Amino acid sequence: MAVSAKDIVIHWIQNRSNTNTPAFWSYEFEEKIVTYGRLAHLKSHTASTYSRAFRDIRSSNILSKYGIELEELTKNSKVKGWKINKL
Repeated sequence: MAVSAKDIVIHWIQNRSNTNTPAFWSYEFEEKIVTYGRLAHLKSHTASTYSRAFRDIRSSNILSKYGIELEELTKNSKVKGWKINKL
């Protein structure tokens, strides 16, 4: 079965939730997700593709299926981040 950009983002969020810092900023996501997808899943997508997938995931409740929810954080008015909470 082919792994989609959404699947890769969900796996990245799940892995990030198990770290010492279960939070991330938008610029950090765009920087790391491309490398993660290429190394962990052997898929090459652009950062824009992953960002669209992430927006779709945030607008749905699919993460609750995995026992995860995202809490929005703000560093300043221009930078968004998300804290990963386990349900």
